[in-house]
Amino acid sequence: MMVFRRAMVVAVALVVSASFAASGVAAQQAPKKDEKKRSKQEQQEIEQIVKLVDGVMAGQPAPGDITMSVEPFFMKSQEARTFVPFVLSVNNAPKTDAALYIRVVNPAAVPDPKAKKVEYPWDDIHFVPEAQLAGESVKLNRVFMATAGTYDVYIAFKERLPEKAPKNTVAKMGVLKTQITVPDFYNAELNTSTILVADKVNMLTSVPGPEEARERPFVFGAQELLPAPDMEFKKADELSIFFQVYNSGLDAGGKPDLTLEYEFHKTEAGAEKFFNKTNPQVVNAAMLPPQFDSAKFPVPGGITVPLASFGEGQYRLAIKITDKAANKTITRDVKFTIKG
Repeated sequence: MMVFRRAMVVAVALVVSASFAASGVAAQQAPKKDEKKRSKQEQQEIEQIVKLVDGVMAGQPAPGDITMSVEPFFMKSQEARTFVPFVLSVNNAPKTDAALYIRVVNPAAVPDPKAKKVEYPWDDIHFVPEAQLAGESVKLNRVFMATAGTYDVYIAFKERLPEKAPKNTVAKMGVLKTQITVPDFYNAELNTSTILVADKVNMLTSVPGPEEARERPFVFGAQELLPAPDMEFKKADELSIFFQVYNSGLDAGGKPDLTLEYEFHKTEAGAEKFFNKTNPQVVNAAMLPPQFDSAKFPVPGGITVPLASFGEGQYRLAIKITDKAANKTITRDVKFTIKG
């Protein structure tokens, strides 16, 4: 039975030294929503795009010049709300500056007729510069926060017209309505974040400020892990995954005692066969710094595996997390394809 000897732990997941607390992989902090003082024209743009979503919520047809799709990720935050970074794919995006509005709605909430303004679990505005909309495939990273539950998420995208545009000029617009179920990470049950398959890891020289963090939600400490656009890879690529483990049990010294195992299985002739595995990762008191606090720092996991030895075909990475302190086990799967 072969074992990957060169499987490498993702750098952000190798947090086993005294620098743990400074590494920035604590539960995600709540991002700050748009608080900039806006110009008169920008304020008009905000009013128009908010009114657009209001109309769609009231039953008006959504404009379809621009279409969108969302890939959400779920992570525990430092408050009792889940951090939901997501990748927004935009089709037929304008090649000029645009306005982006995100509204998260609890469909079960009963409106307060006395309230002067409707308060949503999340709503935020972004002004997207032309430079971010170049190319055929436009993908933007954004984020919202919400407690556990199922939500209607509205995302509106609107072309920004020049201030002196002719009166009959019509801006390209689109509204996406989708439903997203946010998991409960605060019920004390052993769990993990979404398994993030990284396309690229950027090393940062400084931590993004509050405004920039709204547009770069996949920053963990000094690293930014950009999600892979799909699950198709070449033999020359590497498979890099990252995740966080939540609510693990604690040993007598107050530290987690986890074993993380990674096995690869390949589909051949319609049946799945064992292909290979990495050496297990052990996270326990012997590896963690004395100041490690499980209430502030989730246990990170992940590997980077070169794919040169993988033949073409379909694979499943089986992740098994054994919590020895709590006598619990959970599993997660990542399916991917090797082409050429």
